[in-house]
Amino acid sequence: MFQPFNSLAIVIPAYKATYLRDTLQSIANQTNKNFTVYIGDDCSPYDIKSIVDEFNDQLSIVYHRFDTNLGGSDLVGQWERCVALSKDEPYIWLFSDDDMMDSRCVEVFYKAKDKYPQEDVFRFNVNIIDGNGNILRNSIYPSHISSKDLFIGKINGSLECFIVEYIFKREVYEITGGFVNFDLAWGSDLASWVKFGMKSGIKTLDETFISWRSSGINISTDYNPAILARKTAALIECMKWGEEQFPDSTVKSVDQKGLVSRLSQMAVQSNLGLAYKGINQYASTLPEKIKLSSMFIPYYLIKRLRNVF
Repeated sequence: MFQPFNSLAIVIPAYKATYLRDTLQSIANQTNKNFTVYIGDDCSPYDIKSIVDEFNDQLSIVYHRFDTNLGGSDLVGQWERCVALSKDEPYIWLFSDDDMMDSRCVEVFYKAKDKYPQEDVFRFNVNIIDGNGNILRNSIYPSHISSKDLFIGKINGSLECFIVEYIFKREVYEITGGFVNFDLAWGSDLASWVKFGMKSGIKTLDETFISWRSSGINISTDYNPAILARKTAALIECMKWGEEQFPDSTVKSVDQKGLVSRLSQMAVQSNLGLAYKGINQYASTLPEKIKLSSMFIPYYLIKRLRNVF
């Protein structure tokens, strides 16, 4: 089902089939269907196309199956080639194959884009759900937030940041050079929203929610030691990137506390060697290494006790 040119491209890099039908149904339930859905099948071993075909009469869908799997080695590269499937829609919503949007999300976005044309980035508040769709908690933002406050909030743990709740202008995506690419895309979403929002900040659309699924089958819940080591390296790269964008002592201090907090959690999930390797990767001087190591010990002991009890 194809529609005339519209302002919104909903882009889904698809690989998993488990929740894809639920995702597409939530999109088909939109009260405003002035959008096109672009699905980039990452050479999935699952029958993505059959699920997509169920919605051909309900949605304007462009489906493309890539000949090679890219997400396994370069997830951001997969995002980018999926965005490239879209046409000239002024706004892009990078979604996922297992999350969902409330029925009024597109309607609320269209009202906001006309009311706030100066905004480069919009976002929805988030319900974090489990594999069965039960709400575990939610992530609520202020009505407007600067890029710096977003970065600080995410690193200090006062804010959660995912990928599916953001809609951004194609213009800012192209001018700034696209997504920020870290290994496993770990921190790439945060850095990208920070970069896209540098000029105007980020406007929250608080009339409705999207649902991000913590299902146990995504990278966020993968605690394999090799994956944790790659996450650590990407986390450090993201923090150093942030310090380059905001070269002041506040961000540096937040980074250090955020680093030892996350390393302590990873050490509980894996081993102490992973944490100390991360400290050595981040710290550029011996005094800094000593400082971070001394900060790390109480964080680790507290999280270890919580894990036990």
